[in-house]
Amino acid sequence: MGPGTRASSSRQPDVKELFILHSLVQFRRVTLCLLLGFALLTANAGGQDSANRERYFPSSQMMTIGVYYYPEAWPPEQWERDIANIKRFGFEFVHVGEFAWAFMEPEEGKFDFAWLDRVVALAGKHGLKVVLCTPTPTPPIWLVQKHPEVLMVDDAGRTMVHGTRQHATWSSAVYRSYVAKIVTALGRHFGSNPNVWGWQLDNELSHYGKNYDYSEVSQQKFRQWLKAKYESIENLNRDWGASFWSQRYQNFDQIRMPNEREYVAQFNPHAMLDLQRWFAEEAADYLRFQTGLLRQQIRNQWITTNFMAMHREVSPALSRNDLDVMTWTIYPVHGQMNEGPLGYRLGNYDAMSFMHDYIRTLNSAQGIMELQPGQVNWGEVNPWPLPGAVRMWILHAFQNGARLVCTYRYRQPLSGAELYHKGIVEPDGVTPSPGGREYIQAIKDVQLLRAARPANAVEPREQAARRAALLYNFDNRWDLDNHTQTNRWNTVGHILKYHTALKRLGCPVDVIDETADFARHPFLVAPAYQLVDEKLTQRWKKYVEDGGHLVLTLRTGQKDRRGHLWEGAWAQPIVDLIGARITRYDVLPANLVGHVVASRKLYEWGVWGESLEPGARATPLATYSDHFYKGSVAAVTRKLGRGTVTYIGVESLSGELELDLLRGVFDRAGVTTRNLPSGFQVDWREGFWIATNFTEVSQPAPLPLGAKILIGSKVVPPAGVTVWRN
Repeated sequence: MGPGTRASSSRQPDVKELFILHSLVQFRRVTLCLLLGFALLTANAGGQDSANRERYFPSSQMMTIGVYYYPEAWPPEQWERDIANIKRFGFEFVHVGEFAWAFMEPEEGKFDFAWLDRVVALAGKHGLKVVLCTPTPTPPIWLVQKHPEVLMVDDAGRTMVHGTRQHATWSSAVYRSYVAKIVTALGRHFGSNPNVWGWQLDNELSHYGKNYDYSEVSQQKFRQWLKAKYESIENLNRDWGASFWSQRYQNFDQIRMPNEREYVAQFNPHAMLDLQRWFAEEAADYLRFQTGLLRQQIRNQWITTNFMAMHREVSPALSRNDLDVMTWTIYPVHGQMNEGPLGYRLGNYDAMSFMHDYIRTLNSAQGIMELQPGQVNWGEVNPWPLPGAVRMWILHAFQNGARLVCTYRYRQPLSGAELYHKGIVEPDGVTPSPGGREYIQAIKDVQLLRAARPANAVEPREQAARRAALLYNFDNRWDLDNHTQTNRWNTVGHILKYHTALKRLGCPVDVIDETADFARHPFLVAPAYQLVDEKLTQRWKKYVEDGGHLVLTLRTGQKDRRGHLWEGAWAQPIVDLIGARITRYDVLPANLVGHVVASRKLYEWGVWGESLEPGARATPLATYSDHFYKGSVAAVTRKLGRGTVTYIGVESLSGELELDLLRGVFDRAGVTTRNLPSGFQVDWREGFWIATNFTEVSQPAPLPLGAKILIGSKVVPPAGVTVWRN
C-alpha cells in the first residue's frame, strides 16, 4: 500500500489525558530554571553513558553508516528496489519520516501508518535497521488552517505561513497537543517493532534565520519564565540594570521579549541574555516533552535529535539528560570560503572538529545524523566538494570517535526546494553519484578497520599526557555576541583559534562545560570566559594548585553571571589568579593592525588587545611593539601550587601567537607536542592512528618505524586519509 492508503489508527489520548499532560508540562516549565543547575550536576553519569554506547553501538562495530530515505516521495513499486540497493551499497540503517506528518495523519485524528509499516518491514527484510522520526517540523495544512495561532511570528511581526518547515511555535500548548497525538500514536504503533532501532525527535530544532518566535504565546511563556527566575519585579529591575534609560518595570505583564527591530537605540543586554537563556530552555523543554511521550511507548529503542553544528540559539547541553544518543548535522561545503585556497571545497575543518569534540563529551554514544553526499542547493554559492572530501569527512568522524554517520539523502529529489541537492544515487534512482561512490568506499574502509581492530587497545602514553579540555559555555557566547565592542570581534572565531591550536599540537581535546571534572585533563583552556562567579574562580585555583595547567584568554572574568561589570578592578575575580592587573583594552579599526612580540617573533593583532600590569609572581610572555602603550605586556604566566596559570590578553590575526603561547605551556610542563599544519589532523582511536588532510597541499603522515598502513599512503593528499597501526 502507498502513502494514501489508510490503516486502522492507534488509540488517541483523550482530552482529559492531554489536559493532565500539559498541566504537568506547564508546571515543569515554570520550575525549570530553578531545577536546571541540579539537573546538570547529575548529568549523564559515566557508567550510564558507557552502557548506552555499548548497548546501541557495540565496540566491535566501531561506527555504523546510514542514509535518509523518503518513501513518501517515490512510487511504492520502487521502494523495495531502493532499499535493496541501500543494503547492497553497504549501509546499515535508514532514516525515515521527519517531514511526513501529512502522510502519517492526512486528516485530523486519522492516522495512516500502513505505508510506513511496509517500509519498516522491507528494511527488516533486507537487514537494515530503521531510525524513525517524529514529523513535527512540518505540521500539515489542516492543522495550521484550523489553528493559525500555532504559527510563529518573526521579529518584524509577520506570521509565517504553510509551505516550508519549522514555521510552528513549540511554545504553543495547542501545537503541543497535536504533537502529543502524533508522537503517542507513532510510539504505540512502532515502539515494540524490532526493526526500529531508534528515534529522532523533530529535525534541526530551530526557526533557522528567523531565530526567535515573537508570538503572543511565546511572550507569555517568557514572562512566566522571568517570574519563576526573579520572583519579584524589583529583583528583575536590579539584574537588568533597569535604572539605565528609565527602563524600570512595575510588573511582569509590562515586559516584552527584547527585539532589536522595536528599539530606537541599543537593546538591554541583560534582557537579551535572559531571552537567549529562555529560548534555549524552551527548546530543550520541547524535546523533553516529546521524549517523555515516547518513553511511555517504546521498548529497547534509543532517542536522539539532530542539533545543527555551531547553532547559537539551541544548546545541546540542556538535552544531555533527556536523550540516549547525541547527534548533529553539518554541511561542510555550502559556499563558505573557510581556510586556505581549497577551503570552499574541503569544508570548515575548525567547526567540524570542534563539534565532534563537543558532542562526544556530552555523550560518547554520538555521531553525525546529517552529512552531505555532494553538492547542496541552499547556500549562496553551492560548489562541488573536492573529490575525496566526502570520504574524508566520514573517516574524520571515525577519527573523532563518532559511533554513527548518516547522510542526507539517498535519492536526489526531482521536485521541490531541494531538487539540486545531490544524493547517494543520481536522479535515475539507481546509479551511484560521485559522493555515493565515496560513501560506498568509506563503508568498505570501516569494515576493514572492524576486521583489524585490536583487542584492549590502550591510548598511547604520549597522547594521554597532552589531553586538553576547552571550557565552553552558551551564556558566555551569547553575552559576548551581545556586547562585541568591535565589528571585528567573532566569538566563535576566537574559541576556534584555541581549539585549532590544540589540535595542531596533537592534543586529544574534550570541549567541556562547568559540570565536568576539570582534574581529568592536565591542560584546561577557557577562551574569553566572560561571565564568572567566585565558585568558578575557586575551582580554577584549586585545579591549578593540584597540578593543572590553566590558560585564560582576553575578556575572561569581566562580568558576573548577570552580565554586570564588577565594582572593583577590571576582571576583579581573576586578578590574583593570573598575577596581573588589566589596565586597559584596545580595539583597532578594520584597516589597522598592531604588533606583538613574543620570544623575539613578531605577530599582528587588531581585534582585541589588553594591557597587563604583572605582579611579582607573573612572568611576561608577550609585549606590544607599537601604539601609545608600546612596551606594555600582552600575556603572562605564573606558577601556583603544582600547576601554572597563563593569561593571553591579545588575539592575533593569524592564530600563530595563540599556537606558540600554548606550545610554551606544554613545553614548561615537560609535555611533548606535535607541530601540525592547520587542517591536518592526527589522532588516535581504538588502536588506530588516523590522519585527515583538510589542507590544499599533500602532508607527510607522521609514521613511526614499523608502522603498518591500513588505508592510504605515507603522503596524505588534499582530501586524503591515512590510517595505520604502530
